[in-house]
Amino acid sequence: MHLNLPILDQLANSQNILIAGMGGGFDIFCGLPLYFTLCDMGKRVHLANYSFVDLTLASLLGETETLLPDRVVAARGGIKHRIGFYPEGYLAEWFRKQENQPTKVWMFNATAVRPLVESYKALIDHLHIDALILIDGGVDSLMRGDESSPGTFIEDTITLAAVRELNVPVKLHACLGFGTEVEEHLCHHLALENVAAITKAGGFLGACALTAQMSCFQRYESACRYVWDQPNHQKSHISTRVIPAAHGEFANHHLYNMDSNVTVYLSALMTLYWWFDAEVVIKRNLLLDNLKDTDTTEDAFRVIHAARRLMRLRPCKPIPY
Repeated sequence: MHLNLPILDQLANSQNILIAGMGGGFDIFCGLPLYFTLCDMGKRVHLANYSFVDLTLASLLGETETLLPDRVVAARGGIKHRIGFYPEGYLAEWFRKQENQPTKVWMFNATAVRPLVESYKALIDHLHIDALILIDGGVDSLMRGDESSPGTFIEDTITLAAVRELNVPVKLHACLGFGTEVEEHLCHHLALENVAAITKAGGFLGACALTAQMSCFQRYESACRYVWDQPNHQKSHISTRVIPAAHGEFANHHLYNMDSNVTVYLSALMTLYWWFDAEVVIKRNLLLDNLKDTDTTEDAFRVIHAARRLMRLRPCKPIPY
């Protein structure tokens, strides 16, 4: 059984594809089923992530490759010192140990827009990228800025602002994990309203579902569990809900005790990839012009909060079914 990607026409002429986690943390893990599926189709696929890891520290923890010092660094596995948060490094180690592949996981330093544009351009030139797939764990990357409950959307918005400046033939945007963002108080009514508006603008490209029988899902689960099983390592509250949902768990089910005090609602909706034309998502975002000259995340947070204070925010509403 294979993942039925609805974006194969868009990628028909692409040979060097970059899958990039938008919001940091574990976002790149949500792109792993896409990575395995596209590799099996004969595409050259690369992995990158907006990273919360200190890149100088990463070079001391294990094997790395530096493209731009302190800005673009690849984890290559071979970790010598274990720490409680190094998802990219442990993912590269999983590839080496479990897949017998020397797969690099590129890390973009968590900056704001201007440095991130330079980082993306350097990696795209280095890898000769002709298609970019942005991957978001959850759906807060679809927030345009005027929502009353937008979740943790700022890092995703920084990435969108940077990608707007890139000259890449194909720019796609995928979200996995609808309904997982409970702690962030994301308004899913507004997320669906945004999807409807993107659809009207011609930017919704379709959806596809993960199932537990798929090899790409099984390898994704294996990689996630390998990283989570590292001593004291943090876990993703997105993938810890997507994975049991794909196995048929429903409603208030918890894979680990870390979030047992939170009421979750697992369902098959969490296993869906929602696909969009990234350019359409970018054009609808209300904050990108404000962000274009920012250098640090502190700059970005300040600019976004100032812009939102001047907006009439759309109220959150319950989904009536």
